[in-house]
Amino acid sequence: MAVTIAIPGIMRLVYIKTPDEVLAVNDSSVIERSLSGRGGLVHRALASKLEVFRTLEGDIWPAFRDRLDPMRVAHQRALDEALADRGMLLQRLAPEISELASYIRSGRSHRIPGLVVQQAVGRLFFPDYAATEESYEAARTLQTWLSAGPLRSRMLKRSGTLQRALDHIMELSRGNMSCAHATALAMDNIVKSIHLMRKLARSTDNLAMLGTQDAVARTLRAPARIIREARDGTNIGSIRLRARSLVMLSVEAARCKRPDPGFGFFSSSSWNRCPAHALVPALLAEIWREAKTDTGGRA
Repeated sequence: MAVTIAIPGIMRLVYIKTPDEVLAVNDSSVIERSLSGRGGLVHRALASKLEVFRTLEGDIWPAFRDRLDPMRVAHQRALDEALADRGMLLQRLAPEISELASYIRSGRSHRIPGLVVQQAVGRLFFPDYAATEESYEAARTLQTWLSAGPLRSRMLKRSGTLQRALDHIMELSRGNMSCAHATALAMDNIVKSIHLMRKLARSTDNLAMLGTQDAVARTLRAPARIIREARDGTNIGSIRLRARSLVMLSVEAARCKRPDPGFGFFSSSSWNRCPAHALVPALLAEIWREAKTDTGGRA
């Protein structure tokens, strides 16, 4: 059941929590990823959050483009093709898979597990991508920026910390905005899954007895929330949306009610399906499989 919070001059926000409603709203042609900033103070604040991901040339990271944007379509098609050969890509990530498997098995790691995940994700784009503590901290800064309140956001921006993080991520991504998004924002859900796998493996019986698909099903995570905007007023089933309403899709809460590995990736969608919808579960499965048989990692 959708919940609407309306405060004149401040915001009109609609929470969507059930699986069917999340999918229906996502598929509606009036729903946009870009935020206009119209409608109230909260609307303007959230729109300004996304503007920092726009380049001086006016381009913006693909994940913030609308469904009819031709550049979004081109980016998505190219990334779909690039991530199609899962076997080859998992072989490329063998060192990172071993390192993460060792962490899941023993709880020990020479590097921060999130840093290893960032390097693995980056190597999907560039085989020689090398993450560092600085690049991982930059990613954490950008994740914080999206969820921070007004005071924290102002501090990040005025101190220059936000811009330095953006510059570092873009430099390491060689200007590839899909790589930048993946290694700064999207990777966080994989990091959560790795920590959940480690928690799951603390019981020796789980590591020995639990199959890869069960382990992936228990640890795969979707974004907690994503923000959209209703361009026009409409009815979507029983949900009434007014023009310029902010729409909060509680994707993870909805996914928990529908244990479909593709749900959090919108794999059934024709326009915003995540190009990594098959690769991420395959990566997690390979990490768990190696953790079950790991005897010290590959040479």
